[in-house]
Amino acid sequence: MFRRLWSAEAGFFLGLWLVLPVVGRTSMYRDPGTFWHVVVGQRMVDSGEVICSDPFSFTRAAEPWTAHQWLAECGMGLLHRLGGWDALLLAAVTLLAAIYTFLASRMLRAGLHPLWAGSLLAVVLLASAPQFHVRPLLITIGLVACSFALLVDVDAGRRRLRRLWWFVPLMALWANLHGGALAGLGMFAVCSAWWIVLWLFGGNSPLTRRRDVLALLLIVAVSGAAVLLNPYGVELPRSWWTTLRMPLPVLIQEHAPLDLRDPLAWATVVLTLLYLATLLCVPPRRLRITWLLPLVWLVLAVARVRNVPLFAVTTAIVLAELIPQIRWADWLVQREVLLTPEVLAGRRCDARSAVIPLAVMLLVTVLLFAGVASPLVGPQWARFDPALWPVDLLPELEALDRTSPEGTPIFNDLNYGGFLIYHTPRLRVFADDRCALYGTEMLKDYEFARYASPSRINHWTMQYDFKHALVRTGTLFDRFLQNESRWLLVRRTPTATLYRREE
Repeated sequence: MFRRLWSAEAGFFLGLWLVLPVVGRTSMYRDPGTFWHVVVGQRMVDSGEVICSDPFSFTRAAEPWTAHQWLAECGMGLLHRLGGWDALLLAAVTLLAAIYTFLASRMLRAGLHPLWAGSLLAVVLLASAPQFHVRPLLITIGLVACSFALLVDVDAGRRRLRRLWWFVPLMALWANLHGGALAGLGMFAVCSAWWIVLWLFGGNSPLTRRRDVLALLLIVAVSGAAVLLNPYGVELPRSWWTTLRMPLPVLIQEHAPLDLRDPLAWATVVLTLLYLATLLCVPPRRLRITWLLPLVWLVLAVARVRNVPLFAVTTAIVLAELIPQIRWADWLVQREVLLTPEVLAGRRCDARSAVIPLAVMLLVTVLLFAGVASPLVGPQWARFDPALWPVDLLPELEALDRTSPEGTPIFNDLNYGGFLIYHTPRLRVFADDRCALYGTEMLKDYEFARYASPSRINHWTMQYDFKHALVRTGTLFDRFLQNESRWLLVRRTPTATLYRREE
């Protein structure tokens, strides 16, 4: 009975689901976009309409803005209403546990011993972990894993070509959740083009006749058109294109190149070396296009760390395919790194093995929404790091919000924009991390002021007439305001400082 109610997959899921809330209670709330995602979702749920103009800043007030993650934001807003930041943390952890258990399951079904599958999964998790934040990107990580796995299965002949029709509803849903829909569409287009080339030259392709080629081209075309099924129409993909064209690697930390000074970045290096070494051990005649796609994601990950989780999940799927194909597979079987088909047949995952994880999840969820403290997730479990966010200044900020007219401007460090949008709804921020809204020129102007010419604040003060400023302690902005006689110190904390301009 226990073997029927337990499996390696259940162990992976439950382990991740119990550990991630502990290590992520503060680290998963380090992205400034999390705050405004919640507020945007709540506004749309309350009004019943999508937001089409900027409601938060004074520098871009009422200008056109596409909330291109609107559906995910509505979900975040509803979860926050139900259980606050703890409910959002629980949802994010559940999604991550499901994604990486899916990867572990493919490794196990490929024949990897659970110990080795767990070791490989640990490297994949370490590489991905810096991007584990409560935000819609997590959905893209999961959908990239699922869509790429489908492409791999079709490429290997385990799934029929008609299964690719699932891309049509997938792209329609994905486009409304996150701009990462471009990743799914791009992978599908690359694989389709290569399959057609192989078919034309008599290679090993899942396409066997002209009818298959026409069907595949139709699926790709309809999937591409499906992204237009959204409240914004063509403005939604246009906002993706605008964001991609911006020089974000020099403006936003999560878009910066891979930095090997970060210890976790070396997990990406280890995963890369493991992937390349395994790839070289497979006879060239067996190689498939899907096995090479992680190379594309590797280039994108080196350019922008935001793409590292996408490289990691696609690499994990490909390694599950490659390891049984390498020249030394028999040697690995002898060392029980790979399991024989007979052993695998006795270790198949039974649907009943989900009973224990589901029971634990249900118990913790009930305790959470009932307001009962539990060891992992309970009331006020999720926390904001006071070394990152100006939480110590909340009394002053909330008092300013209560006593200020609607729409009062406040100058702020860009990373504090989302924090202010959530905690001080009556104030209007100078800027936040909605990069497509502010545009390249303004963001470059802000970066130049922050690192070289903080006196730009005087120009912005005359232009916008703001009377308060929230800046990070110790920055050039802080030192400039401290030496300006017109700016009075309200309160200084180790993290942030609030100033008021004298009339």
